[in-house]
Amino acid sequence: MRLEDRRAGPARRYRSLASFYKADPRRLGSRELDVGLWWRDDPTGPLHRAAWIGDTGELYLVRLGPAESGGGVVEVLAEVGERERLNAALEGWRERCGQPCSLSWLRERARRLSDRAPRAPVRLLGGVAA
Repeated sequence: MRLEDRRAGPARRYRSLASFYKADPRRLGSRELDVGLWWRDDPTGPLHRAAWIGDTGELYLVRLGPAESGGGVVEVLAEVGERERLNAALEGWRERCGQPCSLSWLRERARRLSDRAPRAPVRLLGGVAA
């Protein structure tokens, strides 16, 4: 079964990793491809981890840190069913991850990958809206 790329709709956010995984049972049993742990926009800004879930095709970010500081929030950046396409779009990520503006770099590549432009308002799923 081939996963189709999804290109429409607003960005999806979840209050926590637990609510993210709970929202779709395929996420729990799927293999994940790590796509970096130190994504950030400025040297003192929050860190984010990125990963791709094979069974759903979701490239997601989770903000690291305590919940009271925004940590734990998950954002689905893009959906792509083919790992090869993901690899091509994110070529060079290892050199970028951890650098200033690396998170902007990742977001731009994800936007191109899914042809998903930022839309407002963003829905926060799996909890009360922030």
